[in-house]
Amino acid sequence: MWSNLHMKLCKVFAVQPFKLISKRFYPSNLVRPCNYYEDLNLTPEEVSAGAKGFATAIFLTIVSLSFIWNLAPLLYLSVALLIAYIIHGLLMRALPLRYSYERLTIEKYADLILNTMLLALLAGSTFDAVFFVAKSDFPLVSKDFELILYRVNNNEPPEKLLLNYAQKQPSTTLRKHIATLFAINDLDSAIELMKDSTQFEVRTAYDRFTLELDSRLALSIGISTFMPILMGLFLIIYGLAGSPFILLTVPLHIALLHVLKNQIISNKVELVG
Repeated sequence: MWSNLHMKLCKVFAVQPFKLISKRFYPSNLVRPCNYYEDLNLTPEEVSAGAKGFATAIFLTIVSLSFIWNLAPLLYLSVALLIAYIIHGLLMRALPLRYSYERLTIEKYADLILNTMLLALLAGSTFDAVFFVAKSDFPLVSKDFELILYRVNNNEPPEKLLLNYAQKQPSTTLRKHIATLFAINDLDSAIELMKDSTQFEVRTAYDRFTLELDSRLALSIGISTFMPILMGLFLIIYGLAGSPFILLTVPLHIALLHVLKNQIISNKVELVG
C-alpha cells in the first residue's frame, strides 16, 4: 500500500492545468517506468502533473497558515517553496528509482535466467523455458513468469508473451537476448554467446551503479551539510534565532537525513554476492 502511495497522490493531484503543462514538458526518464508498470495505469504526463499539483497544494497550505496565524509570511514563503521543491523532486524520482532498483535486481540474475531458459529450450520447448524460470525463485522475474505461465495455460502463444515481456523489460540483458534464444540450435555456441554477452552487460550495470552511487553520496553530503546552515540563516535574518523555531531545525534535519538515506543513497541491491 505505502509503496504506491506516491503514485496515488500523483493520480489524485493530476488536475487539468498541470496536465496541459506536463503534456509538453516531462522528463524522458518517466517513459519506460510508466510503460513497465502497467498496473499503475499512469502516464508520464500524469506523474509530472500530479507531482506539480501536490507540491503546489503543500505550498499554498503552508503559506495560508502563515497568513492566518501571522507567522512571518516571508519566512514561511521561503520554507514553503523549499518544501514544495523537495516534494516535487521526490515524486518525480519515485518511479524511476523503483524502476532502477528492479533493473539492477534483475540484471544480477540475468545470466542465470537466460541459461535456464536456454537449456530448457534446447531440451524441451518454450513452455518448459517459461515453466522452469517461473519455478526457480528468481527475484521479480519468477513472479512475472508465473503470470506468463498462467496466460500460456489459457492458450496464449508463449513466444509472443515472452517477446512482449522482453520489450518492456528494465534489464538490458534480458531485453536484448530473450529474442536471441529462439534462433539458437547449437548448445556449445549458445552457451558461449550467452556467457560473453551477459557478463558484459552485468559489468556495465555494475559500473553504472557505482558511478550513480558516487554522485548520490556527493549530493547527500552537500544537502545534509548546507540545508541546516541555510535554515539557520533564514531564522537569523528574520529575527527568530532566539525563538523556539530554532529547535525545529533538529527534527527537520533528522527527517531530511532519513529521506536522503531512503530515496537517494539506498538501492537495496547487491550486484556482487
